[in-house]
Amino acid sequence: TEKILDTLMPPLVVEQIRSRPPNTPLPSHQYRHATIAQSDLCGFTQLSATKKPTEVVKYMGDLFGLFDDLTDVHGVYKVETVGDAYIAGMAEQPLTRDNSPYHVILFGLDMVRAVDDWARNLGVKVACRCGIHYGECMGGIVGNDMQRYHLFGDL
Repeated sequence: TEKILDTLMPPLVVEQIRSRPPNTPLPSHQYRHATIAQSDLCGFTQLSATKKPTEVVKYMGDLFGLFDDLTDVHGVYKVETVGDAYIAGMAEQPLTRDNSPYHVILFGLDMVRAVDDWARNLGVKVACRCGIHYGECMGGIVGNDMQRYHLFGDL
C-alpha cells in the first residue's frame, strides 16, 4: 500500500500528507521554476491500428516501463500519461528533491533514444518527439476517487 501511494504522488508530498494534522485540507503548491517534458509517439496510432489490443497494451507497457526507468535515472517525477503521451518533470520541492532543467532535457533525449532502440528491435516505424517547457505551475491533489497529484498551468 505504501509503495502504491508513493507512485501516485511525489514522495515529499506524501510526507506532507502523513505529517499534517487530521481534518486539514490536502496540500497544494505553487512552483515558480518547473521544467516539464512531454513525449509524443509518432507512428504509434498507425501501428496500433494493425495490432490486437493485447499487443498495443504490451507495447505501451514496454515503452512506459522504459520511461519509468528513465525517471529514476534522471530524478524526474512522472506526472501522468495521457494516451501515448508521457509527462514528467522537475520543480522545486516538494515536486522533486532537486530541480535541474538540464536533467529534464537529458530525460527527454533518453526517451527519444529509448523509442528509437525499441522500434529498431521490433522492426516498426515509431519515433518519439519530446517537448520541454519551463515556467510556473500549481500542483495539488484532485478528485475524490483515484486521487492523483496533478500540475496545472501553461505547461
